[in-house]
Amino acid sequence: MFAIIGIVVVFGCILAGYLMEHGSLKVLMQPAELIIIGGAALGTVLISNPVHSLKSYDQRGFMAAFGSSSTTRHATSIH
Repeated sequence: MFAIIGIVVVFGCILAGYLMEHGSLKVLMQPAELIIIGGAALGTVLISNPVHSLKSYDQRGFMAAFGSSSTTRHATSIH
């Protein structure tokens, strides 16, 4: 649930900041802009986390975003 809220907050802040500076939203709907924003987010994740955490993101990230049948055991095992 928090992953979905986080994604909404990130995109909301990007759009709000861009509109505050009187930017055109059509510019953001280009592949180059999506690569810039996505690359900045991915780079931040890579810089701020150790390798062993990154290796566990594929499974745990999927469970955080889409749910899991056993919630407490997995939630408490995340480092």
